[in-house]
Amino acid sequence: MMNVIEKAKELGEEIRKTEEYQELERVSENMQQDADANHMIKEIQELQQQIQFAQQSGVQPSEDQIQQFNNLKSKMDSNLTIQAYAKAQNDFSQFMQEVNSAISEGINPEAGKGEEE
Repeated sequence: MMNVIEKAKELGEEIRKTEEYQELERVSENMQQDADANHMIKEIQELQQQIQFAQQSGVQPSEDQIQQFNNLKSKMDSNLTIQAYAKAQNDFSQFMQEVNSAISEGINPEAGKGEEE
């Protein structure tokens, strides 16, 4: 079992060296330094919580809440820092899905053969 853990650590070290991980780290730092982006994210998260709480209580969100959410979403969509962060997160997520698929093929080689045919 220890060999598997060591291999997992090595895999983690290799992942850390990838372009996808390095880009995610770089844009994460940019996000932390962008006060406007952080404010927008905090604001939209609070608004989402309010809307979800209302819906869970059986109350539809108000027009004002919906309008606020849409306006904030538009601002976020045009913020370059947030765009770069979202892209880097998506790219890294896709990369990790490929890694997980490769691990799954190693565990069950027969599963991978069916997809190739």
